[in-house]
Amino acid sequence: MKIYSILFKAEFKRFWSTGMLMLTVPLTLISLVTLGSVQTGNIKELSIFIDSADIVVIFLSFIIFTAGIVGADVKSGWLRTLLIRSVTREQYVITKILVVFISILIVFLISFSVDLLVISFNSKMVLTYDIAQTAVVFLLKVMHLLLMVIISALVSCVIPGSFNGYFVLAWYSFSQAIGFIVMRNYWDMKWAVVLQDYLFPGGFDDAKNAIMMQQAFPAAELLWGIAALMISFAWTLYSVNSIVVDTGSE
Repeated sequence: MKIYSILFKAEFKRFWSTGMLMLTVPLTLISLVTLGSVQTGNIKELSIFIDSADIVVIFLSFIIFTAGIVGADVKSGWLRTLLIRSVTREQYVITKILVVFISILIVFLISFSVDLLVISFNSKMVLTYDIAQTAVVFLLKVMHLLLMVIISALVSCVIPGSFNGYFVLAWYSFSQAIGFIVMRNYWDMKWAVVLQDYLFPGGFDDAKNAIMMQQAFPAAELLWGIAALMISFAWTLYSVNSIVVDTGSE
């Protein structure tokens, strides 16, 4: 565990450069802009607010923070430096995923807290909440974010450069669009409904939506999300071990 602690501190310090710190300001301002659309939509439930208020901030943070999550370190030689110092590839990628995941979560919590602060001074917008439902929705949103970061790390092991975040978001957006079309026009075709569930591993996202719509307990969706998380993580470990890195002494 000591090596993880040391590596986490080193990666977190590298990641949160002055530029990254400055990025939190415009991202928070963007959250205030999107807050206006939430007010216009007359959202009353805190769980729905959590799901919709800072979606633009999360997407932008995801693109910025996951860019070249693994590939950039291979290109810069940072991964080689770590491997020479007896850090395993598994330790590296686990720490990297955690640093990026926690960083996106920090930005989301900051922007979300600012939004709530603004709402507290706005007498026209009052949010009601169910503690249990709000906690579950937040947890599932966090798990879906973790899955997205892991998939982005997997893609970064294969695609060079900083396009992995764009690729994952494009994939996710495409699957959402297809899902909307299927449920709107082809809901009576069982094969189409089943197929759209496998376009993107969005089990946690589907479970969150089911709970927000107060449907039956989403056991199948949760199992699909957990399975996707485990498979993606295992595949990421395999992929990072397949990257050719010269670890010879300089």
